Amino acid sequence: MMEWFQLHSREVVISGIVVVALAAGGWFYYRSQELKAERAEKAYFTAQRSVAAGNLPLAESDLKKMIGRYEGTPAAMQARLQVAQILFDQGKYQEGLDELKAAEGKMSKSPEFGSSVHRVMASGYEQLKKFGEAAAEYEKASTVERFDSDRQRDMAMAAMAYWSAGNKAKAKEILTELGADSKGAVAGEARVRLGELTATAEPQS
Repeated sequence: MMEWFQLHSREVVISGIVVVALAAGGWFYYRSQELKAERAEKAYFTAQRSVAAGNLPLAESDLKKMIGRYEGTPAAMQARLQVAQILFDQGKYQEGLDELKAAEGKMSKSPEFGSSVHRVMASGYEQLKKFGEAAAEYEKASTVERFDSDRQRDMAMAAMAYWSAGNKAKAKEILTELGADSKGAVAGEARVRLGELTATAEPQS
């Protein structure tokens, strides 16, 4: 063993240096990401002053600047959701949807904000009377929820959106499934809605 080390000492030293360099590089990368996330949080709360003051145009501007600087951080994702809501509050529903679509790919994969982005998009589509698109977003939200109760609520909202879109067959399918789960969070409401749906579908005598 000693002879092998003597013969390959140079390679061993180089390998050791590479391992240390990789470890150091990994530490610096994760540390820089942590610092970026911390700065993003501070910038987000600073932007909240405009929101609290009720100055929506300034709040939108401040939040967008923060997003541009700290894109990819949890705080930036939260800020983007808030920008969309601010636009919705001003009746700018399509602009709010466009804001979310710009980062939908990244945000929808986030365990913290994945379901939220789809729910907010669904509400925007509902305001535009695009109920089919809204229903699809509620269904997407349900697939990334952490808890069954939240998933069931999303699906209940999807059913109502399908109903509004005129797709009563799909609404009935979802409500039937939700109502059959006696322990479900929305089982009672689903059965009530299913009864209303069935009644409206029956021909009047």
